[in-house]
Formats: sequence, structure tokens, C-alpha cells
Amino acid sequence: MKRISRLAEYQEALKQSGLLLRPVTDEAQLSTPISHITYDSREVVPGTLFVCKGAGFKEEFLGEALAKGAIAWIAEENHPAGVGILVSDIRKAMALLANQLYDDPWRAFPLVGLTGTKGKSTTVYFLRNMIDGPDGNGSNGRLGYLSSIETYDGVERFESHLTTPEALVLARHFDHARESGLQAMVMEVSSQALKYDRTLGVEFTIGCFLNFSADHIGGREHTDEEDYFSSKLKFFDQCRSVCLNVETQGLARVLAAIEASPLCEKRILYSPSGKTQWEGLPVDFLADGVHKQDRETVFHIRKRNKEGASLHAFEDLGEFRLTLPGFFNVDNALVAAIVGLELGLPLDQIKEGLYTAKVAGRMEVFENPERKLAVIVDYAHNRLSFDSLYSSTKKEYPGWRIEALFGCPGGKGLQRRQELPEVVSRYADFVWITEEDAGEEDLMVISDLLKSNLDSYGCPARVIPDRAEAIRTAIRNAPPETVIVMTGKGRENYQKRGTEYVTVESDVELVQKYL
Repeated sequence: MKRISRLAEYQEALKQSGLLLRPVTDEAQLSTPISHITYDSREVVPGTLFVCKGAGFKEEFLGEALAKGAIAWIAEENHPAGVGILVSDIRKAMALLANQLYDDPWRAFPLVGLTGTKGKSTTVYFLRNMIDGPDGNGSNGRLGYLSSIETYDGVERFESHLTTPEALVLARHFDHARESGLQAMVMEVSSQALKYDRTLGVEFTIGCFLNFSADHIGGREHTDEEDYFSSKLKFFDQCRSVCLNVETQGLARVLAAIEASPLCEKRILYSPSGKTQWEGLPVDFLADGVHKQDRETVFHIRKRNKEGASLHAFEDLGEFRLTLPGFFNVDNALVAAIVGLELGLPLDQIKEGLYTAKVAGRMEVFENPERKLAVIVDYAHNRLSFDSLYSSTKKEYPGWRIEALFGCPGGKGLQRRQELPEVVSRYADFVWITEEDAGEEDLMVISDLLKSNLDSYGCPARVIPDRAEAIRTAIRNAPPETVIVMTGKGRENYQKRGTEYVTVESDVELVQKYL
């Protein structure tokens, strides 16, 4: 529920945080109640404080907001119309005001934050299945979640287009979760959200750092790998407890950031590959004995209960099974199990949740009746996720021909256009290049660059711009004992073309149609 405060209270909060540059001085204006804050002029109602932000901001948006009854505006630069507050950093200010408007709603429930280059969405689904079970459809679930696949907050449920929303939207979701009485909430925390302070002021009960590899560099994202990594490291300042994969790149800097955190009181270290210690550090949890049995992934989770470097120092929590393909999913299952234990879930409930979990559009496998053609549909979109996916496919389909079908998005992750062909060329016998949210870029420019890079690695490829036609052609032409790996879109039923999201059939729907 929103807290209605006077403009003076918001201005004082900005002053106390050191963000205020030029205040409103008119006492009548300062005494006016603020009932809503937004940066979208379409959402303005009487009593709104309007936020002027973003590269796409236009004066006409402010004019529309004032005409609809906005009391005042807040910005980094002066505007001639209306009454306004000037601040030094509009994004920090927006996060501060969002938390004040909704009265820190995230304090009402355990909040789990997940960051890392890959595995966030799958971990969300594992936790969702542990708490709500396989029949939890989001309409009456006890766990709220904000992921790159979908969002559920106890009130709203929809397919996501953004991993971590802006601060004001994020606070509204937390408010819904509080009002709905949800048991807990889990969210993906993107590097962009950390860089631009979307989560500023929010405290995570448990923060999980899954892994790190260079990504999201170029375009409107990060300037270089250092920008990406340093943005990720801001995460720990907001975590009360941290669950850390010791096998991540940049471990020393991650540990230093945790140590420097003014908030973190507990550190849990885990090893997906079964190491009892890593670089001299004792590990708290590990996955052991990972193997395949009847198309299921089987492993044990062990928890440290005494000092020592051998397995004798660990308690065996029992056998765990995953029906979700891919050995790399043990990483995600392990951290989800640790979080489940930290939240007080019974061990049997955790085991059942992992076993029955299905992730929409994530490592979904489809086969023809003869089981001689397999199609894997996955959201993988960066170097680390590609390497994990294709290496796992190679192990699970020994001797089979591997074909790839993918593209690259416009305006972001520009390094992927070089990195993904390099990874794919090590595993695939043939590649189909196609559309993947080209946005405002020329699809053929992206596709031709991907083909050129694949050619340089000696990997044969063909460009078919229409994704539906590319999928149909790949399935039609596949010889027996072929596995086609389709990445990037999963169950998404849209393509970003220009600035619009255009409805299309999802990869899963197309595979089921043509297979």
C-alpha cells in the first residue's frame, strides 16, 4: 500500500541522502500530498511527482504530466515548465523515492536475489517448484518471482521483457507481494539493474552469486568487462547473507567485495564439482557423484559439519534427482537446495521440488516417434551458457550429429557475435543462422557477421532470416541421429523488430508443429 507523504518529506529524504541540488522553496507546494510517483506520463494522476529520466525523455512528456495533474517534477536538469526539484543522480533518487513511497515493502518477507552470467532463471524455477509444487501456476502461489521469463507478485502475472524492472516498478511488485501475504520472493538481479541503481536501498535476505563470465558488453550495456564485473560486485552491499559458487571467475575480487559489505553477516560457499575446499577455502556444501541414470541426472548433496578436507567432514543429505536435462543444471539445483534449507524448507520437499521441476523454454527436449531426431530448445544466449549447453549435449548424445540454430540480438551483447560462433564451431556440424530480436539493427548485417565468423572457424552455416522457416527447414533436412540445439528464444512468443514487440509462434510451438 502506498504511503501518502507531503512533497516536503520526499525532498528532505533527498537532502539527507546528499542528492538534492535545488529544492522547492514554496511552502504551499511543499505541503502538497504526493499520492503517486512515476516516470511514465501515461500513468500520471492528480497528486503525482513526475520523474524526468532517460535518454528518450522529451519536454512534451513533462507537459503531458503537468496537464494531467502532476504536482511537481524531479530531474537532473532544469525544465521551464512547472515546479521542480533538481538532483545530482536521478536513478539513485528514483530508488530512494520508490522505497519511501511504498514504505520498504521488501522487509515484509524473505527476499532472495540471484545474480550471475547464467543459471538465474532455472534457479528461480527450482525454488518455485520447491515451494509451490509442479501444479503451482502463479494464480495462488506462495512464492513471488521476478525473472527474465515471467513475473508473479501475488497480484500480477505476465511474461517478462526485462530481467530486473526499474525501481518504481520493482517497489510496486514488492508491495503486491506484501499485500498478498506471499511466503517469500525470489528475483534475478541483472548487472544493468545494479549499474543503474534499480535495486538501490533494497536488502536481500539471501544473495546468490552463481558465476561470472564476460557478457552484456557493447551497445547500450556495459563499456567493457571491468564495467560489467564491477557492476556485479555492487550486489553484495545489499545482501545480509551470501551464497557463493567458489568456482566462479574472479573469486578473489568477489570475496573481497563480500568482506567489504556493510550488510553481509553470513557467507555460504558451495562447489558444484564436488571440491571439499577451493583455493584453501573450506566449502560448506558440495555436489558429489554426478551421473546419468535412465535419462535422469543423479547426485548427492553434502553439507560440512566438521573441520577437515575429506568427505568425512561432510554430512550426506541424500540422493537428489533431476529430470531436467543437462549436467550443468546440478549447479543451479545445488544453490536452490541451499536456499531452500536457509528458508527452512523440509529436505524431502526440496528433493521433490528439484525432481519435478520443469523450466518453460529451458533445456526442453523434443523427439520424433522413432527417437532418431532430437530438438533441444533453450534460452541460452551468451558464451558461458552456450559452452555449458553444447558440452552437455555432446555428452548426452554421443556420436550424434549436432546442428545449431541461433541468432544475436540487436544493440546489446555485441561481443557475442564473435564468441558464440567460436563456441558453436567446437561442437556443431552445421549452423542455421536466423532472427533473434534484431530490434533497430539490420537483421541481415547481424546474420552475415555471424556467418562470416563461423566461416573463419571452418563451420558450415546457412542464413534463413525467417525463424519459423529456419526451424522448419532444419527439422525437415536433419538426417537420422541428429540433435538440433535451438537457443535464445525458448517459449517466448515475440520478436523485437524496430522498437516494437511483434507476436510470433514460439520455438516450442514451431518444433511441435514440424517435428
